[in-house]
Amino acid sequence: MQDNEKNKNASAAGEAPAADAARAAEKAAPKKTKRRALAVMLAVLIAAAVFAAGWLGSYFSLDPRLRTLSWMLDTLEDNYYQEVDPDELYSELYDAVVPDRFSYFYTASEYEQLLAESEGRSEGVGITITSDGGHIRLYSVAENSPACLAGLREGMYILGWAEEGGAYQTGSSSDLIEFIDGQDGNFVICAGYSSEEVPAESNAYTVQKSAYLAAYCVYRDSEVTYAFRGEEETSLTDVTQTEGALTALDEDTAYIRLDAFDGNCAEEFAACLSLMKERGRTNLIIDLRGNGGGYMSDLQAISSHLLRGASEDDPVVARAVFRDGSEVVYRAAGNDYSAYFTDESRITVLADENSASASECLIGALIDHGTIGYEDIYLRRDADTGVCRTYGKGVMQSTFSSLSGDAFRLTVAEIFWPNGNSIHGTGVTAEDGANPVDAPLLCGETDVFLEQVIEALGG
Repeated sequence: MQDNEKNKNASAAGEAPAADAARAAEKAAPKKTKRRALAVMLAVLIAAAVFAAGWLGSYFSLDPRLRTLSWMLDTLEDNYYQEVDPDELYSELYDAVVPDRFSYFYTASEYEQLLAESEGRSEGVGITITSDGGHIRLYSVAENSPACLAGLREGMYILGWAEEGGAYQTGSSSDLIEFIDGQDGNFVICAGYSSEEVPAESNAYTVQKSAYLAAYCVYRDSEVTYAFRGEEETSLTDVTQTEGALTALDEDTAYIRLDAFDGNCAEEFAACLSLMKERGRTNLIIDLRGNGGGYMSDLQAISSHLLRGASEDDPVVARAVFRDGSEVVYRAAGNDYSAYFTDESRITVLADENSASASECLIGALIDHGTIGYEDIYLRRDADTGVCRTYGKGVMQSTFSSLSGDAFRLTVAEIFWPNGNSIHGTGVTAEDGANPVDAPLLCGETDVFLEQVIEALGG
């Protein structure tokens, strides 16, 4: 029994503290809940105070003019008597901040597209158009684009357009752009070298918008024409049957057209030089007409093959001078002129009023390193104005991106040739000693400019 009583007492002794703890916990619970709620409220108040202090500090740290502009925009959106489109409004403000015609604001999607194009990846049909006496004309056709593969060429007049199997339409440039933007499948563009032609089966080109790898170089000599073709990657392809050789060229001369310093142009240019060497050509015509420039890295790579008098392994090809006086020196990626040319090789450069920026830098590097003289440059002379010069863009842009993905391409430096010459605002001119060529800006069925140069060179 004792054992049972002991067990009972032990059991009772074990239960009593637990019950007391439970009763104590019940009394303490409301106090803990209140303290927890107060702690949460205090944290929220502190966070709000910190946020307000940060916002006020940020707001009052702004330039007073920006605070005024922010207030004006808020007032406009809230109180103007008509609905305001904020995107349109801000787009106009962004444009107002752009300081010159070389700077530009890109939305995040536009900048993403720009980056893709810098790698040669494009989408669409690959044409740019211009107006010529009330007619729509092809200003350029990107190599390896759907338009190029369909047979459309620079200088053609657009005579009409239609959905596949549909009736032909005509209209303005904006009408054509709107039509192309609305197409998903195949469509037809009628084009010819005379604005008097009419749409017909003989001048109909079937095109489809698609992703494509843009190409930037074309090689020609007296027997063959090679261009870069391919879907996943491009390679030099003999297109003599569709493009035709430059039969007027002498057997020692090759021709390379360089459309832009962009994408895979540097690799393409090197491949063209290798083909030139393989085919036994030692003279070269470099066509920079319409080449608006591009990336300095491509200039550095391409110029590395062309600097006759350079002795360094990495010759200077350009200098950028910034507002604070600091300087960045751009050097060629190498120096292998002798791998492709001899001491007697003749290099000729073709340019026009749309040859700009990196094109003009390349011309400067070739002149300053003794590859060419001004007498080796041929410039288009405008029949109406008599102007005979390259564009005259001697400034450089850098692109700054925001956390949201938007980008601001801004002019940050002036560019000088290796020997210190700046052509900004003037370009290379006939007064410098370059040869003027009277020819239309756009090629027709024949390239009058190129024909005259070949004749002048004794081809």
